[in-house]
Amino acid sequence: MDFSVCMIMKNEESVLGKCLSSLRDFNIPTSNIIIVDTGSTDSSVEIAKSFGITPYDHKWNNDFSEARNHAASLAPTDYVLTLDADEYITAFNKDSFDEMVNASPSSIGQIICHNIIMADGIESIQSSPLERFYNRTAAHYEHSVHEQITPFSGRPSYIRLPLEITHTGYCLSPEKLEAKSRRNIELLKKELSINPKDPYIFFQLGQSYLLMRDERSALPWFEQGLDLELDPSIEYVNMMVTGYGQCLIACGENEKALELSKYMDIFGTVPEYVFMMGTIYMNNQLYGDACSCFVKCLSMKENRTKGITSFFAFHNLGAISELLGDKAIAIDFYKRAGDYPRSQARLKALTEE
Repeated sequence: MDFSVCMIMKNEESVLGKCLSSLRDFNIPTSNIIIVDTGSTDSSVEIAKSFGITPYDHKWNNDFSEARNHAASLAPTDYVLTLDADEYITAFNKDSFDEMVNASPSSIGQIICHNIIMADGIESIQSSPLERFYNRTAAHYEHSVHEQITPFSGRPSYIRLPLEITHTGYCLSPEKLEAKSRRNIELLKKELSINPKDPYIFFQLGQSYLLMRDERSALPWFEQGLDLELDPSIEYVNMMVTGYGQCLIACGENEKALELSKYMDIFGTVPEYVFMMGTIYMNNQLYGDACSCFVKCLSMKENRTKGITSFFAFHNLGAISELLGDKAIAIDFYKRAGDYPRSQARLKALTEE
């Protein structure tokens, strides 16, 4: 089954080579790689040409969907995989991929994206499914920023494809991250003036402020989004709930955060939500409920955030045990958290007493 890889870029010289190398490693023909350049002034175009790919020039119109749809229109195939220059393929089972697409030719394909996040000097990985594969005769991109693949008619159907990528775009300096977020916020607010009842826009506004670690500014956007009509089966809805909870925790609004327990029947199988509720219970000194949540996390399969179903949960169980005066149990939990630095620090402190 033939498909094209389409990307848009501007000044991506630091990451483009790794992206294109991964496509070559997984035998994606250069004739099926479409790059639309929106005004690079660095060596990005030359790097692409060194791989045998000549980018197409395209004026940037402050609209990611417009640029992505233009790239798709240039593809030699109807099936399109969207990729960004700061991403690279890490796993791809071509035989299973072809079989699944042929069985559901009109479905939108989700792939797994592993986001590398740096916070307080600690690298973590957050993984989530992203809609990135589609048939351009059945769907296209909508929204000027944080664009989504949307069918031309009817409700979307999805398939989880055996393809994984790693995204390094969050490994930026605080200044560059803030500039990127503020650009997105400006575009999102323009979009909101056109679609004032779209919860996805409120979600992305909250996420943009959260990316800058401005939880106080993110709060009202998440609150307004959660007040709108929502479909809990859509991935971003549970992310909006956990993002809102994260903001409440950061702002010290622990009692208000307890209200998020109302989502347990809906998102009780999502590790990030269960871990968040454990943290909220812990902050409200409801240690029994907190322990139940963290123990539940340990029985769950890892989802978006590395550590929530393992060392983060063990560490918090250790912290609760320590607060309750159970030193031996705390030490055991901290040991089971492995090399997690905070657990190692507590182990050292407890064993030296």
